[in-house]
Amino acid sequence: MEVVIALTILGMITGTLFSIIQGSVKGAAQIEQVQRENDAINRFLDLCRKTFTTLPSTATLTLARLDPNAIESPQELTISGSPNCFGFGLRAISYEDTILGLRPDPNGLVDQNNALIQYLCLSREDLMPETDASGQPVQQELTGLSAPDDDGRYWMPLLPDVVTLKWRFFKEEDDAWLEEWDDSDWPQLIEVQLVMRDRVTPIRMVYSVPTLILTAGNGTPSSAGSSTDTSTGGNNTGGGGGRPGNGGGRPGDGGGRPGDGGGRPGDGGGRPGDGVPPAGGQPQGGSR
Repeated sequence: MEVVIALTILGMITGTLFSIIQGSVKGAAQIEQVQRENDAINRFLDLCRKTFTTLPSTATLTLARLDPNAIESPQELTISGSPNCFGFGLRAISYEDTILGLRPDPNGLVDQNNALIQYLCLSREDLMPETDASGQPVQQELTGLSAPDDDGRYWMPLLPDVVTLKWRFFKEEDDAWLEEWDDSDWPQLIEVQLVMRDRVTPIRMVYSVPTLILTAGNGTPSSAGSSTDTSTGGNNTGGGGGRPGNGGGRPGDGGGRPGDGGGRPGDGGGRPGDGVPPAGGQPQGGSR
């Protein structure tokens, strides 16, 4: 009896320990999965922040629903004129339009809330080259997530396990959030809402965009030189001396140190030269 009781107690303890260990391992795996998901979300949100807060003056934003008649229709955000926007693929700098949108899971998976699981993807015309480095045609997928959509566009996944993605633009003039945008001007704020797999509460992030200030010119062209050295006879000179001009300066045609008729600034002379005294200077032919 004692042995039977001991074995029973040992079995109960072993089962309890096994359940605790199994629960701990399962909890650790779930925590690790959530952490990886949060890291992927943070990387995407940080990439959006860098993109929206550093838009060049040539960039334009367009937000449209795939089905204009449906309120809950998926949206596509198009960014044009921003070469460094989402620099992925073989061409990190591209002048093609960058499109952000959702693509459904190829297997039609749903989460525990019976919501369709989708991928947040990026599309750009030069994202996938037609030939590789050796000049051979690149094999294109005909099924799955890598296959082109109905419009022939290829998509690159950025964030998996997305249920819904919603963009909104804030227009300060109307004091309203808009879910469609085709204005040439930028919105003051950009909002993105993400609902991830097996979740109900959306993840919300709001970004501000740069403010462009155009400064009017004064209408006065800048000159390459000053007006001090443009006179006929130099800077501090009269008709025949001074710094280099049309008639004076260092030894040259009529001015400078003793030479052909001139020296330092004066009416054609400086130190005594060839019989030409300075104005009010020593007599002709003298040297001092």
